[in-house]
Amino acid sequence: MHNAAFKELGVKAKYEALEVKSLKKSYPELKKKYKGINVTIPHKVDILDLVDKKEVLSDLVGAANCVRFENGKKATAYNTDVYGAVEALKTKVKKLKGKKVLVLGAGGAARAIVFGCLLEGCKVSVCNRTSERALELAIEADEKLSKKIKIVEEINLKGIDILVNATSVGMSPDSGNTPLTSPIPSNVGRKLVVMDIVYNPIETKLLKQAKAAGAKTINGVEMFVLQGAESLRIWGYKPPVSVMRKAVLKELKRRS
Repeated sequence: MHNAAFKELGVKAKYEALEVKSLKKSYPELKKKYKGINVTIPHKVDILDLVDKKEVLSDLVGAANCVRFENGKKATAYNTDVYGAVEALKTKVKKLKGKKVLVLGAGGAARAIVFGCLLEGCKVSVCNRTSERALELAIEADEKLSKKIKIVEEINLKGIDILVNATSVGMSPDSGNTPLTSPIPSNVGRKLVVMDIVYNPIETKLLKQAKAAGAKTINGVEMFVLQGAESLRIWGYKPPVSVMRKAVLKELKRRS
């Protein structure tokens, strides 16, 4: 995705995938070698202890997925997952304020989505396998934003405007998941907006259920591309979003 963007922009830049076992040991070299990095699981929280500055959203969410290095010295952490999630939702919901959102999950991606929706003025409920993590998230939201999150133990779509699956349920079996499963036990049953952050497969069973029920759907590719585009902006490039989206869809179709 990023290399397709660099090619389109005609710049001499390269995006590399690196496996880092010890972030603390690798960090000085990363800071010296790169203009910026994306950070994924399991380093999204630990990176905050190493950077010089935390942008407000990374500090709020308690995790970062993007870092900008300035001349190998100053490092600033960002969370572009928040931007990606909110902008993906806005492709189908122009005004988020006042909307009732049910988020499934309480992990890193869910946290970004929850805080993003709260900042947009949504009324957020969270349903997670373990209520403890959901409760921790609710306490943080109250402490940091003075906003309340409703914790629900069972999925109930009554009165919900937007449903977001922020779990790995529905992911392709090559990721260790049962194929074509859904976090919703039966058809959605009403017209609402359904977003699934899973992007492999592009159309999950949940999204198929939602479409069959007449709901508007947003696949995981949209959030993935938009958070990547925001990273490019942070590193100083104007992202060619359509080119990035096309590159992701081409690769996912090749793998399917």
